[in-house]
Amino acid sequence: MTLKGHFLTQLFNPFLPKFGYFNRNIFTLKNFLTFFTLLIITFAGTAQSYNNIEFIENKGQWDSRVQYKGDVSNGSFFIRNGGFTVVQHNPVDFANLKKYIHGQAPNGDPLTGNETVVVNSHAYDVDFIGASAALRTVPDKKISTYNNYFIGNDPSKWGADCKIFQAITLKEVYPDIDVRYYTDNGFLKYDIIVKPGGDVSKIALRYKGVNGLQVKNKELKVATSVGELKESSPYTYQSSVAGKSEINCKYVVKDNIVRFEVKNYDPSTTLIIDPVVVFCSFSGSSADNWGFTATYGPDGSMFGGGIVFGTGFPVSSGAYQTRFGGGINSGQGAVDIGVIKLSPDGSNRIYATYIGGSGNEQPHSLVVDNQGNLILAGRSNSADYPVINNGTLASTGFDIVVTKLNANGTGPLIGSRRIGGTNDDGVNISTTRALQSLQQNYGDDGRSEVTLDGAGNVYVASSTQSNNFPVTAGAFQTSFGRGLQDGVVLKLTPTLNTLLFASYLGGSANDAAYVLSIAPGGDIYVGGGTESSDFIGDHSGTVGPSNNLNNNNPTIDGFIARINNTGSTLIKSAYIGTNGIDQVFGIQFDRNGFPYIMGQTTGSWQVFNATYSNPNSKQFIAKLQPNLSAYIYSTVFGNGSATPNISPTAFLVDRCENVYVSGWGGFYR
Repeated sequence: MTLKGHFLTQLFNPFLPKFGYFNRNIFTLKNFLTFFTLLIITFAGTAQSYNNIEFIENKGQWDSRVQYKGDVSNGSFFIRNGGFTVVQHNPVDFANLKKYIHGQAPNGDPLTGNETVVVNSHAYDVDFIGASAALRTVPDKKISTYNNYFIGNDPSKWGADCKIFQAITLKEVYPDIDVRYYTDNGFLKYDIIVKPGGDVSKIALRYKGVNGLQVKNKELKVATSVGELKESSPYTYQSSVAGKSEINCKYVVKDNIVRFEVKNYDPSTTLIIDPVVVFCSFSGSSADNWGFTATYGPDGSMFGGGIVFGTGFPVSSGAYQTRFGGGINSGQGAVDIGVIKLSPDGSNRIYATYIGGSGNEQPHSLVVDNQGNLILAGRSNSADYPVINNGTLASTGFDIVVTKLNANGTGPLIGSRRIGGTNDDGVNISTTRALQSLQQNYGDDGRSEVTLDGAGNVYVASSTQSNNFPVTAGAFQTSFGRGLQDGVVLKLTPTLNTLLFASYLGGSANDAAYVLSIAPGGDIYVGGGTESSDFIGDHSGTVGPSNNLNNNNPTIDGFIARINNTGSTLIKSAYIGTNGIDQVFGIQFDRNGFPYIMGQTTGSWQVFNATYSNPNSKQFIAKLQPNLSAYIYSTVFGNGSATPNISPTAFLVDRCENVYVSGWGGFYR
């Protein structure tokens, strides 16, 4: 097997001697890992930019001519003394390379072992002709994180504590003329700032290595071997007390040199020439990553959790796990958990880390305690998933995992456990999106939730297919039902070192516990879906009849179960539904102790005592009495179609009893 690479620049590929010119190499599988590691570093900044290009200082990790590097859509942007270099990759080729890494041929079929991947790329230089000897580079808008680059065994090519900035200004490119690079609405922009005394006619940019350069529809078109880039019509203005005054300006191109023709401006006032650079296409992160869950911290910071398909996640220095645990050769589609924390305004990455072993992981739910420590719940089939504080290796299949990170996202972990039996745990029906039984939506295979009480104890609702799940003595249900799976409810101490209780939750058919919440009085309310006509608990006097399971034909109802805080007693349970398919995907409390539920139906949901509803819609919200005896109100929302149109993912009730829902649109079935 060989990997063919059209690859360009010594900046991120030391195999090639040229800087800024097209080249071609053939890579064998032996050096493929090195090649890919270098390639993904080039793209890693895209994953951390949040639509802002971040300029990383060069401290020896790149070619000495580079001062700062920024990752742009499908490529990179290198600022040099007196100019810049643009690198662009063919988007189709790069997408095929990522498929190759994930064990797929370009058409999506599994690899046969004889595939060849060709990556075409193009680089070109832009230099300011006649730049001033006084030119200096000044970064600004520094962010609080930094990058380290320890690649290869030559320390002279390492870079440590590389600062990151959101804007770079070239001061005195020409006398009284500065150039500033920054991001606006996700696009790279550069302002040419002509101060009083500056001479616009001196500005000249030489493009070297392009396939063509022309002005069309007032835009500058840059032809390359991998596509066309463009720089927008140069919006030009001067400011005064009366506001901005737009000035007529256009590109003039001759012999691949670009100048600006500006008419009728006031030379005694600062002039701004402001083009936008639009790159060939968009590529995203160097490693595919899909979001699963998010939460917030006590200071308003935001946490996100998802799965990452390989090396390239923008981990922070000192993070708990900085290396991809699955490894490129650990198997097709290996994924780790990726966790990232952002500042309250979303402008800075506080930390980012992998969590996982040599197999596959998923995070299903996140919650943060009052000290800013993050608790995640999900599943893993890695024999080497990180466990401490009495964490146990339960099986070779998937198990439920609960892990607690400190507020800085560094090691060691506060606690981490893997909990399960001999069959899959933390899985709803199937590890794939089979869309059968209780799997009704995209993503239903991975639903569970973690929450905390006021003392910091950790509660988890999930599912198990193991008849030897480690339920605790005295739990309200210690026997596994006769179906494929039951729900399961867990309570652990704040450090996760003790399992306070674990119980099955279900009947004789398939059951799944998706969500849970702690009532102000301490009782645990759990919601989910069931196919069991004998779902455990006393249903008398609750909102639903004994069951809504359509005369015991194979269909699904939602449920609510009320459990005492020690897990010894199931106080009450209720079916929630119609004669269609119904499931509960959210449960929350207001400050007065009333439970609210959110979910999905295919039947005719009752609208009761509601000021808002969209008739015939298939997503529902309801407020209930704490004893589950009646609805206080019930309503539906959506697009009024015959089938659900939203796969719910999050639910919240605030102090003013306002209700919030989020979800995936158009993913039902």
